[in-house]
Amino acid sequence: MKAVRFIPAAALAACIVLTACSDYVGKEATHPLYAKYETSKSAKSYREAAESLEEFLSICPKSPKAHYDVAKLYKENLENYPAAIYHLTKYLELSGETLSKQDQADIRGYIQTCERMMFDSYRNRNDIKLADEVQPSVDPAKLAAKDNEIAALREKIQKYIDNEKVILAQNQELRDRLARASSTTTATTTKPAQSGSSASSASTATATRGVPSSTTGTPGTTIASENGVRYYYVAKGDGLQAIAQKMYGKASMWKIIQDANKETLGERGILKIGQKLVIPPAPAKQ
Repeated sequence: MKAVRFIPAAALAACIVLTACSDYVGKEATHPLYAKYETSKSAKSYREAAESLEEFLSICPKSPKAHYDVAKLYKENLENYPAAIYHLTKYLELSGETLSKQDQADIRGYIQTCERMMFDSYRNRNDIKLADEVQPSVDPAKLAAKDNEIAALREKIQKYIDNEKVILAQNQELRDRLARASSTTTATTTKPAQSGSSASSASTATATRGVPSSTTGTPGTTIASENGVRYYYVAKGDGLQAIAQKMYGKASMWKIIQDANKETLGERGILKIGQKLVIPPAPAKQ
């Protein structure tokens, strides 16, 4: 019988991160956040229902069903058309060849409906008129300016989609690095012991070159391993936004840290003093 080897904490965390999302694709209803969404929707608490789905998508961003359900909430109940367009686009992207051509055409038509409603809402708020409604006294230059504003809004939505793709790619690269680092650490611990004090020194040197194995450390300190991954130990008073400000210079980038430490932080995202967090590289500027 083969001896059971100790699996380092970093390897176990990497395995959990790599499988967490796929466990719920197609089985969304088994997750507590999805049950919370259903309850809120039945009670007509649509904003709370949407927040539950958004939180679920932060854990499982590749769920087509969650993207479709939250898009319907935004379109039909909350009148948040840019968000509805984004999630419908993600649904179409993730569903891929599983949809028939007719279903794909229906979703594209749904997106166009949201775009029209977004335009009508924007037009009503800003007293914009369509070309066939314009009287000769209306300044065409003002209409052109409003058209440019609408085009800029659509471009902003597309940048939002593109930026998410970049972040997901960077997170995947980080997971791959963690998996490779964990494999290296496991292989090192299985090598035959060398004789004398030199063997002990070599073993210690090899173990300290990889990813730090401790889950806590001196609060407020940062450690960088040879494989390029940075780690930060939580200090008193720290929040994800404060840590993002320290690491990236922008508090708004806190979600990058949250996504990279989902299993460590848990659903509530509670930080503990001395807790070790993975700090991914900052995304490329758009």
